[in-house]
Amino acid sequence: MENFNNISQHLEIIEDIFVQKPEDFEWLLAKLDLSEEEFEAIKSGELEPDKMQLENIYNFAYNSGLFLNEIQWQDRLDEFRKENEVVATHGSRTNIKGNIRVDVSGESNDFGNGFYIGEDISQAGMWVGEEPNSSLYILTFDENGLVKAQFNVSVDWMLAVCYYRNQIPEYANSEQILRIREKVDNCDYVYAPIADNKLFEVIDAFVAEEITDLQCLYALSATHLGYQYVLKTERALENLDIIDHLYFCSVEKSLYNKESDVENNTSLHKAFIAKKRYKDQGQYISELLGDNE
Repeated sequence: MENFNNISQHLEIIEDIFVQKPEDFEWLLAKLDLSEEEFEAIKSGELEPDKMQLENIYNFAYNSGLFLNEIQWQDRLDEFRKENEVVATHGSRTNIKGNIRVDVSGESNDFGNGFYIGEDISQAGMWVGEEPNSSLYILTFDENGLVKAQFNVSVDWMLAVCYYRNQIPEYANSEQILRIREKVDNCDYVYAPIADNKLFEVIDAFVAEEITDLQCLYALSATHLGYQYVLKTERALENLDIIDHLYFCSVEKSLYNKESDVENNTSLHKAFIAKKRYKDQGQYISELLGDNE
């Protein structure tokens, strides 16, 4: 899905909110840099807006305090969420082209190859907010009939992230890592906390035995990005449907980047606190997984 399927609805919302009398419409057209013909053609679906037109429309909305994608997200939660079906988001660096696959995300993500979706639109927004051509998706995922591997904020989760991020290849065959690998290899999807990319110097410190598992775990769990679903099999992908492709304008990206900066600063400070608070507590990686020498 390359087109943005909700622009007509969003233009109607903009018109309903900002046009209360005839002269308001001329003012709105000037703000959006659209002719009346272009406005009506986009609203009716007869004209597909180009990138500049999309930027003008959505930047105007966000600068005016009208958060269209968040409204769309809440509407979809109300409309689709039910037992065993998840309404999820995905941040794409560009657009999803062709069929979704489990083998294109790269092997250095939290759980290796898979299609990654999140529980909140802010997760997706912060994840790809710095990408110039990124966009957001809303999806539904039906968990019925699928095998789930669940991880909570725990040492096992932290070790899984270390392993699948290729940080500890020397421990690939340790008993604890083999157990984690078996759990992930035999599931259709993983449900686990998100590890913030900007905290991997903390994992580096754990791998280098500068900090213990307890210090590392506290630091990694400091962010509030929530949980993610990692779809690992074709069976899981068959239960996934894209329902919206959302345009991600520069003003909205700026808002999410600021939110990400706050999260990052909080996380780094909590990592510093962890080193002091849990000093001499927990185990170093060689103690936890066994010295491979």
